[in-house]
Amino acid sequence: MTIKTIYTLVLTFALTMLSITTVQAENCETIQFERGHSSVVIEGTASPDGIICYEITTGDGQTADIAISGANMMFSIDGVTDAQYQYQFTTANKTYAIRVGQLMRSVTDQAYTLTISIH
Repeated sequence: MTIKTIYTLVLTFALTMLSITTVQAENCETIQFERGHSSVVIEGTASPDGIICYEITTGDGQTADIAISGANMMFSIDGVTDAQYQYQFTTANKTYAIRVGQLMRSVTDQAYTLTISIH
């Protein structure tokens, strides 16, 4: 392979990944807290290849507590952390994408419970 061919392959791969990330971001479900509540519990099922995306919007200096339960389940928060089952962080005034999926791909769908608290 020539350097030009390798460069073309790498550039194509990078552009493909960028478009996949953009498509995933457009499919996030926005989480709204009920009036007077600071937490939400979401129950769902993740397919072996599936990623479920949720978005939360927070204020500056709040504390976010996020936890997931279920066999073989994890979540990642774009730009914050990857592959966690429990995580706490101080928020900025922004929208966060939380991506839920199976840690190790199984052959069956996996049930999960995602708990998000903001205080």
